[in-house]
Amino acid sequence: MADSPTAEFAALMARTNEPLPLDDALLLIAAHATPGLDRPAERERLDRLAAGITEGSLTGLRARLFDEVGFTGDRVTYYDPQNSMLPAVVERRMGIPITLAAVAMEVGRRCGVVLEGVAMPGHFLLRRPRDVDRYIDVFNGGRELDTAGCRDLFHQVQPGVPWSVDLLGTATPALMVERVLGNLAEAYRRSGNRHGLCWSLQLALYLPSATDRQRRELGVLLGASGRFDEGAAVLDGSRDERDHRAAARLRARLN
Repeated sequence: MADSPTAEFAALMARTNEPLPLDDALLLIAAHATPGLDRPAERERLDRLAAGITEGSLTGLRARLFDEVGFTGDRVTYYDPQNSMLPAVVERRMGIPITLAAVAMEVGRRCGVVLEGVAMPGHFLLRRPRDVDRYIDVFNGGRELDTAGCRDLFHQVQPGVPWSVDLLGTATPALMVERVLGNLAEAYRRSGNRHGLCWSLQLALYLPSATDRQRRELGVLLGASGRFDEGAAVLDGSRDERDHRAAARLRARLN
């Protein structure tokens, strides 16, 4: 029997001896929202986007994705969970900065254009490795920004927050997965989707960056859903003694 998407995701995130395949990780996340998702077919859709690039360069990639195909940012339903699902972003040609960046990175990788994520708070960007003054804003039609343009954009999305060029740090694929799951959890909180919030928090616990706060939120949610034993097991993994006491209270409700 094939592993479940959860087990596959956990195994993928546990690998330390090879690079994390961003497309596989994001498709495994999406498989939790769409049971039976045809992941090979979704990878083929990325292949076809790359096959349409006649010039294997950043210019050719931008022309294909933003001018020809029309990928753009979703300004109307920004917090729709679909904006964090790679298949939906490819299908709708619309998403949020980090998932549009993932599309560009994965299509670029397929045609020899290497891009890396830039984890600017509030608005994810892209750049070529070692190209420190040429950034790509995938949410706004793939426009190019220099460092000053990034600063201006940052002040628009994070008003009142001090600027530093250190905010333009490289985002690893693992960090991108972390941010996608964080965006999903926030979308599900906003919509009141307890099931979606539970599985997105569960996946986040497989990341090295997992926090006791995430563990606590998931444990409480599971307990509130009557899944007392599961909630207690989650809380057992916390480093906070208060969570251990909460786990004991959940188990007492099993009797």
